[in-house]
Amino acid sequence: MALHRLQAMSVGAPDPERLDHFYREIGLIGGERSWGTADRPGQIRLAEAPYRQLLSLRILCENEADLAQAAARLDALGVGYQLANGRLTVRDPVNEWTYIVEPGTVADVSPQPQRTMNFPGERNRLGERAEVIFEETPRPPRRLGHVVIGTPEPPKTAALCEAIGFRVSDRIGGGIATFLRCSHDHHNFLVAPGPVPYLNHYAIEHDDFDAVFRAATRYLADNGQENQVAGPGRHQIGGNIFWYLRDPSGTFFEFFADMDQIADDDAWTVKEDWNPMDSWSVWGEQQQPEVFFRPVDMDEIIEGWNRAHA
Repeated sequence: MALHRLQAMSVGAPDPERLDHFYREIGLIGGERSWGTADRPGQIRLAEAPYRQLLSLRILCENEADLAQAAARLDALGVGYQLANGRLTVRDPVNEWTYIVEPGTVADVSPQPQRTMNFPGERNRLGERAEVIFEETPRPPRRLGHVVIGTPEPPKTAALCEAIGFRVSDRIGGGIATFLRCSHDHHNFLVAPGPVPYLNHYAIEHDDFDAVFRAATRYLADNGQENQVAGPGRHQIGGNIFWYLRDPSGTFFEFFADMDQIADDDAWTVKEDWNPMDSWSVWGEQQQPEVFFRPVDMDEIIEGWNRAHA
């Protein structure tokens, strides 16, 4: 493995102070426009911008040889970059966000105590009530897991990601959308169609089913059901439990748990032809809600993009 971690993202929004409050509310730690978790501080960076947008992704690789190999692939693709001070910086020529790749230690987040569960024929919790009932505080988020974007050039964007070092996990409809990974997670970056480049959603990992449901229902109770987007459910592609909500800037965010892990790239078979009409969830909503393809503020994003390029 060369790339091994989605380290951080930087996002722009007209009112980043509202997002500071939001990230504190959902259990992230930090402040001053930098938020993360106990194991992954500073994973989400905020900046003021005229409309909500992705500014950059920071990705870790194993060593500087990985940077040189990525640079050679970018040369072959004809995409410019900067390779200096032990860091590869690539500005996407289509979408105009930036990828930053640098060496870092290979490590997962710290393991947490697993809840004792009862199953048919395997009764593990005897004479005790479920521990979640008596948790004084909810279990906190563990990390930023993946980012999903829309782009007018999905194949070109996916090809650039592959040159940087992302591996393809699966594709919808032969390339309408591409799931890419830079770790053992099934996906850390999903490239999907969009009228202009935009941030569709980002996903925050929780420990388990209970933690996802508790965090999502608490957020809706405190902020209103109008912030419900989709879920709960379990994705077919990636296998993870999900619940999608809306943050104060209008970007969707996902609480997730139990994603497929790909430790052996050679042993994984990429499915190229997932049916977009029948690949959303194993249970719950069977079809992906239309709002994913056109968020309610899409016109504002299009106007903001066009204004910046007038």
